[in-house]
Amino acid sequence: MSKVKFGLRGFEFGEVNAENKVPTTMKLTGMKSAKIDITNELVTIAADDGPYVVLSSGITGTQLEISVLDLPTEARKVLYGIEVKDGMEVYNKNLTPKDVACCFRTSTEDGKAIWIGLLKGKFSLPGMETETKDGSPAPKEDSVTGNFVARGDDENGDVMIIAREDNPAFNLEKFRAAVFPKS
Repeated sequence: MSKVKFGLRGFEFGEVNAENKVPTTMKLTGMKSAKIDITNELVTIAADDGPYVVLSSGITGTQLEISVLDLPTEARKVLYGIEVKDGMEVYNKNLTPKDVACCFRTSTEDGKAIWIGLLKGKFSLPGMETETKDGSPAPKEDSVTGNFVARGDDENGDVMIIAREDNPAFNLEKFRAAVFPKS
């Protein structure tokens, strides 16, 4: 039976260290949207005067675009490794975003959670869009895009995990441990 999914909450992320572990995480509030694009190249090979076989290259790209009302300094420190001096965020020209893992949830119409975890990626620096207030306020979100790759084994590394609460084997702690391994 098909279900309808809606909502977005519980966005959490943490830095992936050199051992592919995520020792600490932080929550990000004020999420407006999350969009995942997955690229899986398919090629149809012709033989015997027609399509013969379809080959897949596997997942060749995974992007997550998020919009948040404000990306606070503490989140920017984790995502980008920026320095904060005298209360100012300092962006050096040699800045390289950090590897992070993240997860968030949506729900089905019966209230069951669908958890999405992305295991290792870097987020682009956010731009900023503002405009003068003319009457009622119209806030603009910060949008950032993360590019995610496999974490771990080069041959068999996982890129993304989706866990559905309506699956009888669902276990939130096991999902969290897979997205944010501590040791």
